[in-house]
Amino acid sequence: MKKFLFTCLLALIATTTFAAVRVDDKPDCFVFEHQNAKVYYVVLGSFSSLKEAKRFNYYAPDGLECNIYSARVKGKVVYRCSCNVFKSATTAHECAREIQKCYGINAWVWASNGLAKCVHRETGLSGEPIPIYPK
Repeated sequence: MKKFLFTCLLALIATTTFAAVRVDDKPDCFVFEHQNAKVYYVVLGSFSSLKEAKRFNYYAPDGLECNIYSARVKGKVVYRCSCNVFKSATTAHECAREIQKCYGINAWVWASNGLAKCVHRETGLSGEPIPIYPK
């Protein structure tokens, strides 16, 4: 009986399709609340192509996993690797200084009007996705 139930469960899982959620989906209440508010990203690198940004992210030190955001700078799209996002500029600058001190990476703070478009979402060492909403 256990073997039959196990086989049925496997068959059910094999035929089930799972829906993928877009990376840049945001809860409506959050977007409405912070649509014009400043959001501060701690950036470890900025690149002209998504491929370069992913390569940087792959070789980043453990503990500095990054989400990749697209932004327009002087009419061109750039891809920024950000390890954290905050509501407060002070907290973001403290985080950037700590990264510079601990890892020797020249981290900087990017102030965005509202949430930036996340084009690549990474998971941390724990397996949990890195937050794309400010703390």
